[in-house]
Parts: sequence; C-alpha cells; structure tokens
Amino acid sequence: MALRKRKRFLFAAVFCTAVFSFAQETSLEVLQKHIANKEIESSKLVVSRLKQQKLSKLQKAGLLYWEANLLRLENKDDLSYKSYIAAKEGYSELDSIDKVAKINLEIVSLLLAVNNNNTDYNLYINEFLEYAKKTNKPEFLSQGFMQLGKSFYNTNPALAIHYFQKAATENSKTKDVVYGARIWQNIGATYASDKVMKLDSALYLYEKALQVYRKNNLPEYISYIYINKGVVFTKKKQFEKALGSFLKADSIPVKEFKNKNKEALYGFMAAAYKETGEYKKALEFVEKQKVYQEILNESDQKKAIDEISIKYKTKEKEKENQTLKQQLLQNKMALTAIIVALVFSIIIGLLAVKNLSKKKKIISQEKLLEIQKLEKKLKENELNEIDRMLEGQEKERQKIANELHDNLGSLLATLKFNFQAIQNKGASHELLFQKTDSIIDEAYQEVRNIAHLKNFGIIGKEGLLVSVKKMAEKMSVRNTTQFNVIPFGLGERLEGNMERAIFRFIQELCTNCLKYAEATEVNIYLNQHDVHEINIIVEDNGNGFDPGKINAHQGMGLKNIEAKVEQLNGTFTIDSGISKGTTIIIELPL
Repeated sequence: MALRKRKRFLFAAVFCTAVFSFAQETSLEVLQKHIANKEIESSKLVVSRLKQQKLSKLQKAGLLYWEANLLRLENKDDLSYKSYIAAKEGYSELDSIDKVAKINLEIVSLLLAVNNNNTDYNLYINEFLEYAKKTNKPEFLSQGFMQLGKSFYNTNPALAIHYFQKAATENSKTKDVVYGARIWQNIGATYASDKVMKLDSALYLYEKALQVYRKNNLPEYISYIYINKGVVFTKKKQFEKALGSFLKADSIPVKEFKNKNKEALYGFMAAAYKETGEYKKALEFVEKQKVYQEILNESDQKKAIDEISIKYKTKEKEKENQTLKQQLLQNKMALTAIIVALVFSIIIGLLAVKNLSKKKKIISQEKLLEIQKLEKKLKENELNEIDRMLEGQEKERQKIANELHDNLGSLLATLKFNFQAIQNKGASHELLFQKTDSIIDEAYQEVRNIAHLKNFGIIGKEGLLVSVKKMAEKMSVRNTTQFNVIPFGLGERLEGNMERAIFRFIQELCTNCLKYAEATEVNIYLNQHDVHEINIIVEDNGNGFDPGKINAHQGMGLKNIEAKVEQLNGTFTIDSGISKGTTIIIELPL
C-alpha cells in the first residue's frame, strides 16, 4: 500500500514538472508573438512573470533574447545590447550555433542604428558571415551582405551599393519580397547620401519599396519611406513636398523604434519649416525633438554600450586564453604519451622503410607533375581555341561588310546611275523607271546598313560605355523590348582588349535576351567600384530557364563567355529559373 502511494506521488511530481515546463515554453511563445506585433506593454507583463519562475538554461537564454528585442523596440539600446550579450553567452554554453549567429546579426544591426557609434562591430559581423558561408543559406548570406553594405554607407558608398547588390542577388533565391524592398530602400538611401546625391534614383527605389510595404500592410516601413522621401525633397529644395511627406510619416501610428523615429522626424521637420520661413513652426518641432532626445538620452546609452563591449571583449579574451592554455596542456600531455609509446617502434621501422618511402614519394611527385602539366596544356589549348574562334568571327564580319560595301554596293550604285541616264534620254516608260529607281535605291541603302555593321561595336574614340548605350538604343524596340544601361563609376577608359571583350560579352547576352527570353525589359549594369575591378550585370524579366537544361546553341554562347571570363581571372554567375527572369553577373579584375 505504501509503495503504491509512493508511485502515485512520484507520478504526480513528474506530471506537474512537465506541465510547468510546458507552461514556460508556451509563455515564451506568447512573448515572441507580442513582440512581433509590437505590443510593448503586454510583452513587459510576460517578461515580468517569466522572471519570477524557475527556468532551464535554454529558457533563460530565450527570455534574454526576447527581452533584448523588447528593449530595442523601446529604444533602450544599452540595455538591449547587454541582454543580447547575456543571451549569446547562454546559447554559446548550450552550443546553439544558429542562435548565436542570429544574435550576432541583431547586435550589428543595433550598433549600426546608434548615432555616432564608436563600438567595434566587426567581431560580430565576421562571426555571422563565417557561419553564413558554412551553411550556404541564401537568407543568411543576404542578411550578412545587407549589414556589410550598411556599415560602408557613410565611408564608401560605392562599396555599400556593391554589398547591397550581393544581398539582392542572394535574396532573389528566397522569394522574400519584403526583405528585397528593404534592400532597395537602403540602396536608395545610399544614392541620397551627400557623397552620391543621385536623388531621382533614390526616389525611384523608395517608390518601389513603398508599393511592397503597402501591399503587405507594414505601417512602420511605410513611415520610414515617407521620412526618406522627405529628406530627398529637402535636398532638392522642394520644401513643401518635403513637409507633406514628413506629415504623412507623422500621421502613421508606429510601435517599432517610436522614440528614435520621432526624434529624427521632428528634427527634419524643424529644418524644413525654417527653410520656408515658418519660424514659429520650426521652433515648435525643435521643442518636440528635444522631448524625445531627453527620453532617448543617447549619450549615456552610448557610454553604457562602450562599457559593456569592453567588459564582454575582455571576458571573451580571458576565456580564449584559458581555453588555449588547457588545449596546450592537453596537447603536451598527449604528445608526450604518444612519443613514449611510439619512439621504439619508429626507430626499428624507420631504417627499413626509409628507402622505399623515398622512392614512392619521388614517383608520386613525378606523376603529379605530369598530370598538372597535361591539365595545364589542355586548358591552354581550350582557351586558345576560344580566342581563335572569336577572332575568326570578328574577321569574318569585317570581311562580309567590306565585300558588300566594295563589290555589291558599287554594282548597285552603277546600275542606279545607268537607269537615271536612260531615263534622261526619253520620257517613255517614266513610271517603270521611277519604280525601278526606287527599288535600287532601297537595295543600295540596305547594303550600306549591312556594311555599317562593321562599326557596330567598340568605336575607338567613343569607348565602352558609349558603345553599349548605342547598342542598347539600336536593340530597343518600342512596346516590345526596352534595353536600359545603368552605369556607376567608369570614370576613365579601360584597356582596349578589355573593352572589346566586355562589349562582346554584353552583346552576346543581350542577343540571347532577344532570341530566347521574350523579355520586355533588359537592364545592363556597368559598375566600377574601384580601379581594380569592374562588375557587369545583365538582368531581364523574361521567361528564364534552368541553367542545367539550356539548349546546345544557347549554351555554347554562355560556355564561351564563361571560359573567356575565366581566362581573364574573373567570375561568371547565372541566376535564373523558369518564369523568374535571368540575371548574369560577371566580375573582372582590371
């Protein structure tokens, strides 16, 4: 009887523990939903209740992470940073690599959002990128490149845009249209920066992002866009439009980062009212801005973040040193044991196998060298064959053009002259002469057009960019296919052979768009971020294709371009799918 009661008691205790643990997990899920919906007050109540309960290590780490997100929504950046660090340490002890990587990205985002931040975020972003490259997940790579782009926003706008484009390329594989719109918004902000000042381009990208935010009912993001557009209108000296945009932003009820957004918004509005001469209004919004500045108290927050960062890095360094010492000691002990155990057997066997091992090594090295030489020779032959083929195509085009111009063109011109001479001798059959003369004139003009194809390429005096623009203009067909050229950089001419090679790549890719893609729009991006690299992107909105199943004729052209790019020590990337359009990226060193 006593044994039965004891069993019942144990069962009841285990059952209660399981129910209690389940209740805690449920509370964490509720907290996550409240924070996702920006419900700050209800989130605070859940956090307070969970802190009074006994939690497992995993639950404690989860609570710290979500509390950090809640504090960030309230613009309490120093406390949020502290909670992120504590959550990271908790997940690190549990070896939850995914969670640690996610927190690293959150920390970088937080530090980049702090005005005049002095805390080094490279440790966190490097850890995240290393993780993203190992997992090779497009969403992680896109997020990492996005934060890298934001880190160069003020110091190197060209590099920022480069990383934003990489983020967009990776994001296109995930179908996350909202994150794609956020990338457009960041590129727009870079275009609107004082170092770039491409204000119309910025407004265009803001409008694209705004349509996505409206479609997905995201009021916070819509508010950000109106603030961004107001800043651009201010820079364009269109102050009435700027104020209209700012007032729209102010009218949208937001829950996310409210204090920081209001502080920035009211500062912009005060400056715009001042420019219009409405000084009373300007003073009113200066006072409103001061209220939020006092609430934020950013100077104290930045000081606290710096102190937390120093303590964390010191602690990590000490932990790293301790781990290294233990590892060295273990390695030393293990090495000593191995040496003692193997020293006699090594001495005995060394003399016996020395000569045999040496001979095998020499034979193996000789075989490896022969294989390497053969592979190198085959690669050189393949590349030389491609060069000869491209050179032969160029010569054949020139020969045909010259033949048409010099021979058939001359014959037609003579024939036209003879007909005119015959017509002048008499008025009979005048209508027949006129029709024949018109046909000959049309044929002659057609021959001239074909002959002029010998100039449809790199024109020595005009260079790459002008030639690509002319090509795009000639290939564009109204209401059918529009070719757009979007350059960035390209301040100086490239070396002649490089310009010709790049032009032929673009010409071949654009021809493929006309033949196979059925696209209505083709964008050609020419980006030179620095003197050592050029980036070419040909992007269409056509029917796309499976890169593994392209037809032989189309595939031969792409394979030739890929091989030529490889010969130039560049990279060639195809991003396409059925009904998803095609993006081809070529990166070449200069």
